[in-house]
Amino acid sequence: MTRVAIDSGVVVSAFIPPRKAAPALLVDAFLDGHFEMIVSPTLIAELTDVLGRDKFAAHAAEGRAAAFIAVLLDRAEMVKDAAPASFKTADADDDYLIAVAQAHGADAVVSGDGHLLDVTSSDLPVLTPREMADRLGLSPPS
Repeated sequence: MTRVAIDSGVVVSAFIPPRKAAPALLVDAFLDGHFEMIVSPTLIAELTDVLGRDKFAAHAAEGRAAAFIAVLLDRAEMVKDAAPASFKTADADDDYLIAVAQAHGADAVVSGDGHLLDVTSSDLPVLTPREMADRLGLSPPS
């Protein structure tokens, strides 16, 4: 089964309505068992921080963000954060995701972040949410 490390920005996009775009399709496909998702303590901390910001308060209210994160933690494979990757992105804050993906055998990284999308590696593709959705044969609901 395909193992994927998904950038927290994509997961945040999947959480915020309307849930019709590629990020939401991917999270739904993950929850339906179409691929394995790996997460690390750094990714979960970043996701928790972002969803706790004031601009997401209306979406995260009444425990919705905590419940969303709990479901991810229940279904995803929690892996250890990894030593720095063999190559770096233009933004050092993004390097952890590449390192985690490489260290724990991910088949791809999914991100909308330009710094990550600029990474070129034959053994670890970095795909946009739409590219990953297309690889999985997912299409938006009608």
